[in-house]
Amino acid sequence: MMLIDRIGIVLAGLLSFFLSALPAKAETLTIATGDWPPYISPQLKHYGVTARIVREAFETAGDEVVFQFFPWKRTILMSEQGLVDGSFAWSHKPEREAHHLYSNAIGEYGYVFFHLKSKPFEWQKLKDLRGLTIGGTNSYNYGAEFVTAAERGEFKIEWVHSDELNWRKLLAGRIDIFPSDVEAGYAQLRDIFPSEKANKITHNPHPLKPLTTMHMLFSKLKPESPERLKRFNRGLKQLKDSGKYTQYLKESREGLYRLVSEEVLEEGL
Repeated sequence: MMLIDRIGIVLAGLLSFFLSALPAKAETLTIATGDWPPYISPQLKHYGVTARIVREAFETAGDEVVFQFFPWKRTILMSEQGLVDGSFAWSHKPEREAHHLYSNAIGEYGYVFFHLKSKPFEWQKLKDLRGLTIGGTNSYNYGAEFVTAAERGEFKIEWVHSDELNWRKLLAGRIDIFPSDVEAGYAQLRDIFPSEKANKITHNPHPLKPLTTMHMLFSKLKPESPERLKRFNRGLKQLKDSGKYTQYLKESREGLYRLVSEEVLEEGL
């Protein structure tokens, strides 16, 4: 073999190596989702805190996204069939895992106990709730262990027909703690009370029952999905490492993603 041929082979090999090492080309991705305030909604700034996290994780990895809103059943069906590039925010279920690749967690939801800032509250086990009066909303599933402990008289539950009534009782000191989803709880407080009253309430991060994680899903039918998943997870990690992830959750809980009427007009909503 002539020397020039050998050089050509080596150069071709090096070119192939460097091309394979380059990051995948950035894309504009169509992402399907539904309406689930305060996590996701076209009626919120940034389309809600979870939508902002998803968008910026993609952008951090170099991709742009276009959100499309559908009813949830249609969203998952379109995702399964590969008619969109991804969808969110979904928990783990076998029927979903059969058709999708799951991202790392983009958030979590579930019950925590809210209380007045003026009445510090710590707990780890149900026995720590003894002597407390707890607000409960009829028809909500707080978990069998919690309900059984209440039936044994380990603590007192006052059941009412609405979350709003429980928030008002908590603010008035008529109950000690109230279980609610952490993000939904802060959103309800902002809807019911002015800031000076809502800011009197906080939550203990220890969950009443294990929190459920939420994820981006990528269809297994799309050959590009594995690489897109890698890029998204990389961007999500960078977002968390930078502190922006925590900052966005804090902003949402402070009511900063709520649109007032003038902003709704500007957004065209």
